[in-house]
Amino acid sequence: MWLVVASGAVLLLTVVGWRYRAAHTRTPLDSFWMPVLRDQSAMTVCIGGSVFSQTHTSGVATATKDVDYPFVSMQSVSAVAQLSELLERDGGVTTQLQPAATTPLTELREHPVILLGGYNNQWTLRLVQPLRFHFVPVEDAGAIMDAEHPAVRWQRDPALPYSSADDYALLARFHDTTTDSWVVVLAGVGRNGTEAAAQFATSPHYMQLLRDRAGSDFTDRNVEAVLKVSVIDGKTGAPSIQAVHVW
Repeated sequence: MWLVVASGAVLLLTVVGWRYRAAHTRTPLDSFWMPVLRDQSAMTVCIGGSVFSQTHTSGVATATKDVDYPFVSMQSVSAVAQLSELLERDGGVTTQLQPAATTPLTELREHPVILLGGYNNQWTLRLVQPLRFHFVPVEDAGAIMDAEHPAVRWQRDPALPYSSADDYALLARFHDTTTDSWVVVLAGVGRNGTEAAAQFATSPHYMQLLRDRAGSDFTDRNVEAVLKVSVIDGKTGAPSIQAVHVW
């Protein structure tokens, strides 16, 4: 009888232990967001703003701090919605929006921040500049470049209408020396790229693809990825990975 009881107890503990491990298995999505959300109850999303401009192919230009009423695109609104849903659902974290043009460095220091937007967000351009993948100066028509291979650039086709040209985006999570904290960057060359980067960063499927390309767990490491996204009639398609760097 004691043998039967002991065997049953061992079997019960084994089943409970297996279920516990299965329920607490760290997914690639968990690994990406864990350092950022650790001990946080609120997350700052520093978002780029725009103004209408007939001189730019995209139809908009970056809003400066002197602009009283900048706007954000529908693609940026979609990105914020995706982020808010993930942070609230998985981390119990609320999002706090801050306009990039009027956000000082003091508000970005010593706590994690999400930078949303590429050329319309000066903090994105500044903080990713030292990284391997970063944005080229805006006067170069807008592109993401590889510092290790300067001839490699990802940019929209200027010969196509803006609403039909494939877009590119930079997704990054790194510990920044300027702010002394974790920074997440979701930034497109254009607005479609920004929406695609947010879709990528909130998807278990895409995060699994990222970890497969990274080759190892990136929980406490810095990671960058260049993404490509198809654009049809101004609508954002599915993102795909073009390049990955982990350090």
